[in-house]
Amino acid sequence: MKSLAFIIFCLFIQQNALADPKWILYQKMQNSLEDVEESLPANGSATSTLLFNQAVDHFNPSDKRTFKQRYFVDASYAQNKNSPVIYVMCGEGTCSGAASFALVNSFAKSMKAYRVALEHRYYGESQPFSTLASPNLKYLSTDQAIEDLATFQKFLQGTEGLTGKWISVGGSYSGALSAFYRLKHPELVNGALASSAPVLAKANFEEYDHHVAKVAGPQCLEAIQETVLDVEAKLKNSASATQVKALFNASTIRDHVDFLYVLADMAAIAIQYGFQSQFCSAIVAGMQAGKVTEAYAKVGTQLLTKFGITALQDSFQGAESLDPKDYLSFAGMRSWMYQSCTEFGYYQTAYHIPLESSRSSQVTLQFHHDVCKRLFGIAQPVNENTSNQKYYLPLFSRGVKNIYFTNGSNDPWSNLSIQSNTPGSTENPGLKLFTISGSAHCDDLGTRVSTALSTARSQFETLARQWLYE
Repeated sequence: MKSLAFIIFCLFIQQNALADPKWILYQKMQNSLEDVEESLPANGSATSTLLFNQAVDHFNPSDKRTFKQRYFVDASYAQNKNSPVIYVMCGEGTCSGAASFALVNSFAKSMKAYRVALEHRYYGESQPFSTLASPNLKYLSTDQAIEDLATFQKFLQGTEGLTGKWISVGGSYSGALSAFYRLKHPELVNGALASSAPVLAKANFEEYDHHVAKVAGPQCLEAIQETVLDVEAKLKNSASATQVKALFNASTIRDHVDFLYVLADMAAIAIQYGFQSQFCSAIVAGMQAGKVTEAYAKVGTQLLTKFGITALQDSFQGAESLDPKDYLSFAGMRSWMYQSCTEFGYYQTAYHIPLESSRSSQVTLQFHHDVCKRLFGIAQPVNENTSNQKYYLPLFSRGVKNIYFTNGSNDPWSNLSIQSNTPGSTENPGLKLFTISGSAHCDDLGTRVSTALSTARSQFETLARQWLYE
């Protein structure tokens, strides 16, 4: 039996997550601390991991190249071939399987449903090419990913004879995929849960920083800002720059602004993942003792270690490796940055009012454009309007229905999702929207308990049953 301290720790870390590759780390952290569900055999092995020959390019009929894409099928709860199917959307890292969301597992059990998952192209072991060199990444796009999902679903329906109705479920980027999949292929999925889904592409996402600053509170924000100013001053001198990077276990990070981004990310991780009290109390005490930078470095590096990453891995420099194997245990940083640079942006820039910002003013939109050029040779800034015209704006069209958007009230990524206060949200009654009071990123997919979360989950089950029996 687990100790009380262990259970409390599990509940503590399940409070938040980011809509970036650290969401993958969050899932892994949950899985390592929670009981892993064992699938019961039914007519042989109920759970299987297999490979599907997927087209490299769905939009060029003359291109016959394929790659091996991993997929997972779990029949533990399914009664027969006509049982419903929950299609788990995998995102920006190694797919952890069809049983990766607690909400999905609970719903599959009550609905006697299959669970199916397809690893996203260019992440984990589903690699079209042996390297992640820039020319090889041209087939990494939302368009291709959605057609991967459709092609594979049709394959599984044909080969396995699955005749039940399908519902897609995802969180964060995969939540956006869930919504987009329903948008583009309503003939294949009857409905979609889009948890904390950043469906709006935006390059200059300064609202993220502003949220962190507000949640931190005045005293903690003061300590953060004092640290940032101190580090910025130290980076102006070669000797002191070497010393301060060493203090943060970041000696191998070459670019100073890369390092300042990691500095900001430490505070963001603390605020977004439920470690606010631990982080803020440490740096405020350090500020009062005249050693705020030292305190920030100590607690910040402890948080990175807890997440199983180094400062280098958390930096944009950590996305330079062209070897897909280097990202198997962490998250697909290089692939994700390519998607950011070509489709979404999502750049967490410094807020335009310095007093309300938690990060260095050097973390600008231009800095991110330079990162895209450095990593991929992309000189043209991301045009988020292209993605929004294709995926975001059509969501508001009447006729698009059966998509359930859930967002935590404490989640800064809710700014890029669809809520009741989103302009145009009332134009389409087919979208179901629920803001979960006191909750954060993708909380409804996990095991954290609150009245608002119970309501969100209950509403999903009610909607899903309606979708399945339409």
